[in-house]
Amino acid sequence: MAKLNLRQHEFIGLFLIFVGATWLGFALYGTLLAANRLLLANVPLLVGKELLIFPIFYGLGALLFVLGGIELREAMPGKGRRR
Repeated sequence: MAKLNLRQHEFIGLFLIFVGATWLGFALYGTLLAANRLLLANVPLLVGKELLIFPIFYGLGALLFVLGGIELREAMPGKGRRR
């Protein structure tokens, strides 16, 4: 079995970046869907609970993305474990 040269916090960092980028994608999709709904039917752009798209999806996605970057900051090439 191949031995990976990644530590546990590097896996966590990569996972956080993946989840953060996914949440940002959901936010972009929801925003574009709301904008296209305005074009198709004459309804308001965002009302009521739809306004939660911004803090939940954009905010949480950006936060997870940045936290993943912080976890990976120490994962520089050549800084692996010494035997």
